[in-house]
Amino acid sequence: MHKGFDLIERLIQQQHLRAERVGEWVLQLLRSGQRFWHVWLWTSRAFIRMRWLARPAVMHVVIRQFYFTGVQGLLSIVLIAALVGGLAVYNIAAFARSVQDLSLIGSLINSLLVQEIAPLMVTLFLLLRSGIAVITEIGHMQIRHEDRYLHSLGISLYEYIYMPRVLASALSGLILTFIFVLVSIWIGGLMLSWMYILNFNEFLLEVQRGTELQEVLAMFLKGMLYPMIACVFLIDQGRTIGTDPNQVPVRVSSGVLGVVMLLMVLMVVTDVCWSWLWSL
Repeated sequence: MHKGFDLIERLIQQQHLRAERVGEWVLQLLRSGQRFWHVWLWTSRAFIRMRWLARPAVMHVVIRQFYFTGVQGLLSIVLIAALVGGLAVYNIAAFARSVQDLSLIGSLINSLLVQEIAPLMVTLFLLLRSGIAVITEIGHMQIRHEDRYLHSLGISLYEYIYMPRVLASALSGLILTFIFVLVSIWIGGLMLSWMYILNFNEFLLEVQRGTELQEVLAMFLKGMLYPMIACVFLIDQGRTIGTDPNQVPVRVSSGVLGVVMLLMVLMVVTDVCWSWLWSL
């Protein structure tokens, strides 16, 4: 009899521990969402005020971040687009020709490459190139108490530190996504022409026929939105490092993994919302 009661008690304790773990995870997720929203709101507010346009120090940071994030990564994006995007376009066109339906070329390229692959690849590239640097820079500022020093001087961290990085990520993502699509289409078309699968002019004509304004706008929206949200998330991760240097690699790994998971959710949410808006 006592053994039965002990077993039931242990089962109840296990369920309590599981409930506590789930509750802690939910609370941690809610706190992360609250911190993310706070950074997003105040960074957007600093951008909307437009005071940074009249402040050379802030403009210098914006230009420097854009140069590091976008300009220096241009060659790498071209190479990635030539390999990944070019092969994707080549396989799409070869498949359309094998089923004898060339109208599929434009629709598949725009629905897969333009709207999905290009923004995702560019965001992942920016994450690996500058995302880790964002967490490290913000984290070391926390460790050395530079954020408190700037705050004591009346300098807004959101305007001078956070907003330039978010703005540079958005502009870089927008421009690099467009370049990625152009390079992918041209390299894929040239591969088709060189292998005598499809004439280059005929290929471009099919791409043009399948291109719609909705898909182009979606490309620009995702190309700007994905890196912007990823940068805000990484800034939030850097702000939670505190004064412990050992937290830097921990937050870097968790930040990169968190951005990848966040991108998966964003892809679904943006597609659903975008389709709903255009159906109105």
